[in-house]
Parts: sequence; C-alpha cells; structure tokens
Amino acid sequence: MNLFTTLHPTLQELLLTGLGWDNLRPVQEETFISVSSGADTLVIAPTAGGKTEAAFFPVIDAILKNPSESLSVIYVSPLKALINDQLDRITFMCDRTGLGIAVQHGDVSARDRFDFSTAEHVDILLTTPESLEVLLSDAKTKGAFANIRYIIIDEIHAFMESDRGVHLRCLMDRLELFQHKQITRIGLSATVGNPEELLGWFSGPARKKHIVQIPSPPAKKQFAFVVEPDFSRQVREIAMVVSGKKALLFTDSRSLAERLIVPLRAELPSVFIHHSSVSPEDREAAELSFETEGGTCVICTSTMELGIDISKLDLVVQYGAPRSVSSFLQRLGRTGRRGNPARMTFVIENACDLLSTVSVIEAAMNHDVESLRAPACPYHVLIQQLFLLLKGNKGIGYAGIISSLRVLTPFRDVPLSHFSAILEHLVRENYLTRSGDLFLIGTRAEKELGRSNWIALISVIPDSGGYLAVLPDGTVVGTLDPRFVGGEPGKTFSFTGKTWRLLYRDDVHKRALIEPAYAKGELKRPFWSGGDGGSFASRLVCQSVAATLERGRPLLPLPSEQKEMVDEVIRMLPDDFSPGKIHIRTEPELNGYSVVVSTFLGARANQVLAGLLKNRLDGKHSLCSTQFAIRIFDWESPHAGEVVAGILEELSRSSVLSLAEELPRLPETTWKFGELLTEELRLEMAAQDYYDIPGLLTVLSVPLQLSR
Repeated sequence: MNLFTTLHPTLQELLLTGLGWDNLRPVQEETFISVSSGADTLVIAPTAGGKTEAAFFPVIDAILKNPSESLSVIYVSPLKALINDQLDRITFMCDRTGLGIAVQHGDVSARDRFDFSTAEHVDILLTTPESLEVLLSDAKTKGAFANIRYIIIDEIHAFMESDRGVHLRCLMDRLELFQHKQITRIGLSATVGNPEELLGWFSGPARKKHIVQIPSPPAKKQFAFVVEPDFSRQVREIAMVVSGKKALLFTDSRSLAERLIVPLRAELPSVFIHHSSVSPEDREAAELSFETEGGTCVICTSTMELGIDISKLDLVVQYGAPRSVSSFLQRLGRTGRRGNPARMTFVIENACDLLSTVSVIEAAMNHDVESLRAPACPYHVLIQQLFLLLKGNKGIGYAGIISSLRVLTPFRDVPLSHFSAILEHLVRENYLTRSGDLFLIGTRAEKELGRSNWIALISVIPDSGGYLAVLPDGTVVGTLDPRFVGGEPGKTFSFTGKTWRLLYRDDVHKRALIEPAYAKGELKRPFWSGGDGGSFASRLVCQSVAATLERGRPLLPLPSEQKEMVDEVIRMLPDDFSPGKIHIRTEPELNGYSVVVSTFLGARANQVLAGLLKNRLDGKHSLCSTQFAIRIFDWESPHAGEVVAGILEELSRSSVLSLAEELPRLPETTWKFGELLTEELRLEMAAQDYYDIPGLLTVLSVPLQLSR
C-alpha cells in the first residue's frame, strides 16, 4: 500500500496543495514508518534533505487522527536562531493542518509568550532546554505537560557532549516520569561519526529504537583558498570575495568577529554581526538582512552554524582553518541549496593552516566525522537536579533522593558512595540541612541559588558574569565581559561595529552604562572569558593531517601555488609518520638536542601530556606544545628520544586519578554548581571529562614509534 494514501486527508492536502508533493521522500517515508511504530528514531540526512518535515509529518498525522486537548509535541533546539529559522516552516505546516504552536525561549518577550497555566492549549511547543526547565519547574505550568506524545530534538549532535545534553536527558526522563508513560523521541542530525552511540544516548536501554540514515547525494562543491598573513590584506580579500553576494563569514570566536566588523564595514555597504553576546535585535537584523535586495555579509560564530536555511545564500567564508570536520560540514551546508553548488572560501594565515584545511576537506570526502562522547561524570548537573527535586519540598529522605535521582539516565551508574559524599558535603557547607531523616534546602542555598524564584537552577551553562551593556534610555546593546568593563569609566571601545564610551559600571546589577562616542585611531575591542572558541583542531583533524603527511601529498586538487605550499610543509617533516601512533625523534640544535614527540592528538591532549612529561623531567628542560606535537629542549645526548620513550611507557601504566592529581586543579567555576561539590569529585570530573585522561592512556598503550 502506498504510504501517502494512509495519511490523514488534511495532511495529504498539505502535501498536495501546500507543498506541491504527491509522495514522501525516502527519508520522510522511512522516518514515518519508524516513528509510527513507536520507535525512538534518529534521522541522519544531509542539510536541506527534508529532516524537519520527516519529523513533523508522523507527529501531525498522529494528532490529526487522535486529537488531544493538551500539548502533544515538544520541539527542542540548541539555538534560538534555529527556532526562529524553523518557525515559518513549522507554522506553515500547522496553519494548513489546524494545529496550534507556541514558542518559548529567552528572546521571546513576556507579552508574546503563551500562557500554559490557562485552559487554552496548543499542540506543539518550540523551545530550548532552559525554557523547558522553567515551564516544568513552575507548578502553574507543569500540568500542561501531562500528555506529551513526542519530543523532537533538532541538531541533536550539538547536545550529546555538553552539560546541556545531560540536562536535556534529565528533562526527557522527568517528562516520562511525570506522565507515567514513554514519549517517542525523534533526533535530527546531518553530521555524526558514531550514530549508534548517539541513538543509544538519547533513547536509552530497553527501548525500541531505529536509525534512518540517508546518504548525501553527489553535489557540486567549490572551494577557494586565500593564504595571507597580513590582517589588512585579509580584510580586503574578504571584501572582494563577498562583494555583491549574500555571504556568511564564520569565525571561531566573538572576539574575532568584533575585530573584523569595523574594517569590513569600511569596505562593504551591508555588514552585520551575529554572536551570543550581541542583542537579540542585532541578531534578528542580521538574519533578516538576507531577505533584502543586494549583497550582505553576516559575520558570525557558531550561532549561525546549525540548521539555518538561508535559501538566497551565495557563499560561506571560513576565517581560519576549521577546527572540526563536523563544524566544516555544518558551515558548508549553509550554502549549496536549491540545486546550486556549495561555495566556500577559506581565509587563512599560512601553509600549515592550509594543510589543516585541506585535511579537513579530505576527511569529509572520506565520510570521517568526529565521534561524540557524553560526559562520564556530570556530578554538577546532579547538583542541579537535586535542588530542583528539593525546591518547594518539605524534605526528602536519603532513600527517596537516591531513587529519584538514579532513575534519571545520566546518574544511573553513580556510586552510592558519591551520593553520600555529596549530601554530607552539602549539609556540612549549609547548602542542605537535616530534620531527622529528611534533607531540606539550607540557608546558604536559599541565599545563593534561591534568588528570583531559583532562576540559577534553570540552566547548567556556567555563569560568565557578563555585564549587560545598556544605553541611558535602557536599550540593551549586548553583553560584555566583567574584566573588559573593569577599570575607570570613560574609555572608548568598539562593539557591534560601533564606537561607545563606558559611563558607569554597576556591580550590583551587573550592568555597564554606555553611550555612543566618536574616536579616531585604533580602539579597544571586547573580549570574553571562556566559551569563546579558539583555534584548536579536533583529534580527527590532526589525524587527517598525519595521514596527509604519511601519504606525502594531498588528495584534493589545488592550484599550483597552494599545492607547492603544502608540498613544502611536507618536505620539511620526516616521512615515517603513522597515524594513530606517537612518533619520537631527536633533532640537533645549536646547543645540544631537542626531542619532538609527534602525537597529532590535538592541543588540549598535548598540553596535558606536556605537563605530565615536565613533572618527570629534571627541571632543566623547557617544553612547548602545539596541536600536533610537543618539543622538549636542552638535551645533551642524541639518544634523548629513548629517555622520553621510557617516560611515556611509564605513563601508560599509571592510573587515571594519579595522573589527574599531577595536573593543574581546575577552578570551581569551570562547572556550573562546581563549588557545591567535593574536591575529590571535581578531580574525577576533570580527569574524565576535561583532561580526558582515559583517552590519553588508550593512545599511550599503542607501541611508540622511535626514530633512531
């Protein structure tokens, strides 16, 4: 039987007259069958491959055939910009089928939010994990979630490795516990290296599950490379490339975006900026600029990376070498829509960056994408869930706390000793208090977490301590780092491409009063602490570079000038590299020797390994590390490499926690609620999820390659 004929007549009408379709695409048909069978479904399909419709068609069909008087579907997105982008598409489907939708996220004003405490209902909610937490934590609105049938998670790969992903898993479990029945889970993704693990993560054990994976059809892609070390010339090259076009210019940090906007606005008539610290109004203006006539360039970070469908986009520009294959594919996927070739230009500083960029493209050509790994020790999120459990409660006993938290998937395997240690520590520090056998929220938690109706508990994103930059009339311009607004008032700076003067810093309410200003010459630019990207390539990118070096040539056809740049880098290095192995060689220097430990593990792993090596050296050796290698200076013997090899073999036999104890202790503020944990638990979290010492030990267990 043709699946189309089994659809509800209203859905058939949407397809025929609304979308002009007389059948479903393969990804939509397979997803429909999977979701209708009650299976948790992971849909992996190329960008613009119809994933959104694939998720919503079976959901809409089910609601039409079995109408409900309450909310039936929750659509969760990692980005507010993605919700805004999908809103018209989802609204169109709902309007044509008579279903109601509501949108709830941080940029939606109070007057525009749907009131879930009323008897009136909608069928579908579009939201983020944090806004969903607000609704579930409020006794007035929680009842609206008693009959959820489906939860759709867009760009699900963006959640799995993050604290927000742990929070999302808890939310899904709590929704099912609240209504005492399973909710069908639908995850959408275009890029993931380990789909089985991703499906297992968001579905869970003993649940029916299925992967719908549609390969990308062959499509034309056009790459161009600008290798230029001088910043001013980089700006002019970018201006020439994007002039007259609709273009996204991706940077890997807010600071870089701010550095680019002023000189680019001097070169181009229409330039906008889009990142997490500019105001919602500025972000909306950037998104809407693609609907205007003529060329426009939006400088952005990852806030425009996921799922955004800009049909009129001509070009994507990547400033700097891509940090991951996944990010490269997401950014490339913003262009090449509606049958047009995907066009991407890379603006990079040197031949090494060119080699990295080429290696990223080649990894993508081989269908290699980073595998995802969920946090192993999310004890800080456990703290959040504990206080959400106790909030408004008159006390819960030890057994009740354990059973309530262990039923949440991320904490199922947390040892009982850890629960005891956490509760005892919180009582000792006055975050909890005891009344007989019951645990209650303590005075310190009431003071530090209880402000504004416990708003601190709605998110697991660490508080950056940012100051709202506001004008005298109350207009919010964006968010600035506390260190940047420190010092005396009166300084002028550029932000969002405009010039401002700092008038006053309100430390109580975390506001920086600013006003428009005029100033000549070089201005200070804002910077942000933490969470601001960086230039560190993933381990997969580094391994792809190692494969190129071992092969001795790139596979990607390059113009002769750029091919010579890559060839020159390859000629400078030894030819006996083996991806997946650590290569050690001793090189002569002006005074003595240095040892090069080529790991291709990435910057963080090499920083960890360099620290552990330094602890075992006699103190006279200096070290430096990159994402590809560690160099150890000041050796007298040409056999120094053998000494280093012996140290690495010794390291491979060490325990995870013993190595973690040698490394710098991370500040409590590394994690939201980190200060509420014991030092021992923070050490375990650092070892497992920050330093990834288990992963490092796995690499060290492979026989070393020593050049003699």
